[in-house]
Amino acid sequence: MKHLIILLAALFISNMLFAQDQIVKRSGQVIKAKVIEVGTSEIKYKLFDNIDGPLYAVDKNQVSKVIYENGHVDIFTTDIKDTANYTGQLTKAIKINFLAPLLGYSEFSFEKSTGVGKSYELSLGIIGLGKNQQLDYYNNNLTTVNRSQFGFFASAGYKFNKWPDFLFGRTRFTHIMQGAYAKPVFYIGNYSENRIAYKGTNDYVIEKQNVTFGALQIEFGKQWVFGEKFLIDVYWGLGYGADNKKPNENYYSINDNTTAYNYANARLGNSPGFSSTFGIKAGLLIK
Repeated sequence: MKHLIILLAALFISNMLFAQDQIVKRSGQVIKAKVIEVGTSEIKYKLFDNIDGPLYAVDKNQVSKVIYENGHVDIFTTDIKDTANYTGQLTKAIKINFLAPLLGYSEFSFEKSTGVGKSYELSLGIIGLGKNQQLDYYNNNLTTVNRSQFGFFASAGYKFNKWPDFLFGRTRFTHIMQGAYAKPVFYIGNYSENRIAYKGTNDYVIEKQNVTFGALQIEFGKQWVFGEKFLIDVYWGLGYGADNKKPNENYYSINDNTTAYNYANARLGNSPGFSSTFGIKAGLLIK
């Protein structure tokens, strides 16, 4: 009799386990339930361990599948462009250009998502807040002087993102601000710095020049969001720029060429001409 009771109890428990429905959310959470109704926008259910309790509902966009007690499975697809998939996510970020101080400036950016696959980004740069760049030239002896650069630049761009991608193959939506993108962007700035000037009879002097520059580019990059808090943005860009920067006039200077390094970007060849950028930004998501 004892063995029969144990067997019946085991069969009862097994039947109870099999009889439950399972609602599997895109986050990976599994709800043990009794599904009451599958509507056009939501799924109504009662908790399996409280069948006589209240009726609950979950948005279908949050559910990947329902496994019914008889073994049947309903799989739900959803519109990745639906902003409801990203409810509760932070949609603003402040960023700093990770490499900029090594190149002689600092850059601070603000980005705000305006919808799935869209955001705008504004940046402010302080030229001189970083490593002091140097000029090497030959004037009887090899001489090194600081550029002593100082100035500001600003940029504004609008991102067109690839739809937010999935992270490491996991079947859930990632952050609304994550994904590959293309960004038309406009730069404008002004700064002063030292340059080498030729005064004749092999006489070279250091003089201060004032440079105004601008560029219109398209930047391509990819942004990753980690833990709903931090992000990394890697990008490069190409476009068209102009400036009034004069080249260094020392024939032996390694800096003597027709290109112009304008900190925020580099102009290739004579002005106006092609311009380029690259960078790595680290950021923090904010409310």
